[in-house]
Amino acid sequence: MPEKLDFIGGGLMNIILGALILWVGQTTFQHAGLLASVDEKFYTVDQQFQDVEKNQESLRRWLEKVVTGIKDEDRTKFTTADADKLVEQIRRLDLFASQVERRLTDRLTAVEVKLSAVETRDLDGQQLATLQMEVAQLRSALSNAAIQGNPYAAPEPQYQPAGNIAHGMPVYLPPVNTRR
Repeated sequence: MPEKLDFIGGGLMNIILGALILWVGQTTFQHAGLLASVDEKFYTVDQQFQDVEKNQESLRRWLEKVVTGIKDEDRTKFTTADADKLVEQIRRLDLFASQVERRLTDRLTAVEVKLSAVETRDLDGQQLATLQMEVAQLRSALSNAAIQGNPYAAPEPQYQPAGNIAHGMPVYLPPVNTRR
């Protein structure tokens, strides 16, 4: 009887192990199919990324060519003749600015001469105040023009009343020949 029990026990054991092997094999086969489909999806996504990178690289190269072309066109458009025209316009502007400054200085000198004449005659206090105000405005305009032309220039002194001149104080006139 022990042989029959061993025989039945061994057969039962073989059936259980066989069923277990079949179940593990079937599960592994199913999971292998799932893993294969996941791997295929990863491969497809990777291909799509590579395609996008290729498109992006070709667009980047095309954009670089366009930008280089635009830069080259712009460089060739600004010629020496254009530079000469620009230099000529700047010279004209400088000449115009110096003429305006010269006229302003001449006007200031004429008003100061009038002011001196009125001060020496002691004629009209209203006329004297008007001339002093005009001199102050002209000096202010002249100093503003000088500062705008040269940001490092110090502002010129303002009008000094006749009382200061009588006490030996110097009168500050703008330089005539200096260019600002």
